[in-house]
Amino acid sequence: MPVNSRNKGASFERKIANLLVSDLSLQVPVKRILEQTRTKQLPDLILGNWFIECKFYKSGSEPLTGWWEQLLRSCNNGQIPALVYKFNRRPIKVRTKAKYLNPDLSDDGVVVDLGWNDFIYVLKTLYQDDIDKHERNGTIK
Repeated sequence: MPVNSRNKGASFERKIANLLVSDLSLQVPVKRILEQTRTKQLPDLILGNWFIECKFYKSGSEPLTGWWEQLLRSCNNGQIPALVYKFNRRPIKVRTKAKYLNPDLSDDGVVVDLGWNDFIYVLKTLYQDDIDKHERNGTIK
C-alpha cells in the first residue's frame, strides 16, 4: 500500500511538535503552521525565534541541501533555523548553524547536526528566552 507523503510529513511534524511539548515541559502546545502548505517562506513549526522545518524520508543518512536552503529562505529578522530530519531506522537529528551554539563560531556557513536530546539540552540551556516567549505568546502566526 503506497504511503501518502503529505500525510507522512504532517504526521512527523505533529510528532516533533508533541516531542517539543513533552521534552521541554511546555504548557502551550507547539502547533503546525498550516499556512506553510501555501506559503513557501514559512517553517513547519515555530518555537520563540526558532524556525523548525521537519523532514522524514524513507532512506538516506544526510539531509538534502535543498531542505536546508528552503529553511534558510524562510528565516529573516533574527529567526534561528533548525532542520529536524529523520530517515527510517535512524534517530531524529537536528541541523542548525554552529554560531547558535557558540557565538565564537561566527562563520555563518558552518552547520552542526545534533541528536534530538542534544538539541533539547541546547534549547533548555541557551534558549530559555525562546521557551518563555513561546509560553507567553503561543505560536507566532
